Amino acid sequence: MRKLLYLIIFLMVWTPIVEAVRVDFLAPSFTLLDTRGAPISLSDFRGKHIVLEWFNPDCRIVQRHYQDKTMHWLASNYISQEVIWLAINSTYYMTQEDNIRWKDTKGLHYHLLGDFTGEVAKLYQAKRTPQMYVIDPRGILIYKGAIDDNSSENKQWILNYVQSALDESLADMPISHPKTEPYGCLVKYNEELKIKN
Repeated sequence: MRKLLYLIIFLMVWTPIVEAVRVDFLAPSFTLLDTRGAPISLSDFRGKHIVLEWFNPDCRIVQRHYQDKTMHWLASNYISQEVIWLAINSTYYMTQEDNIRWKDTKGLHYHLLGDFTGEVAKLYQAKRTPQMYVIDPRGILIYKGAIDDNSSENKQWILNYVQSALDESLADMPISHPKTEPYGCLVKYNEELKIKN
């Protein structure tokens, strides 16, 4: 009996925690409101590639990418291939008005969703802005991590991980970089919803 107890304790201590969202598994479903107040569900777009982008208008790194039109260019470039872009704001002190302002200021044509309670961000274990996820037409998560490999802002040749994952998936090729480490500002969660970094 004592050996069994020790075995259970050992397994509890040494068994790795299972990720809530994992590459090569179904992406968790959710429904959030967009800037028009319309409910948008992940399941609405089954059969298409979906890019999820966590953003915060106050984040310097997000501002840099929007100034460089990184997200705008990607979303526009792949819309003809029926790729859906969903940008999610989980900043606890913001509202849909902030999303509307960001969308209008930047001239964005894709959905901006409000997750101001942070519950969907927690479900996806989003820690940074920007943080990116790519879901294939079967609903399988095929990429999660950084937008690109330019965290230092001084690289001459930049590998855009989202572009790479989309190109490879659209060509029925294996994803060469399915998981990377995101960089940027911490997601601003409500205190009770903060997740460990």
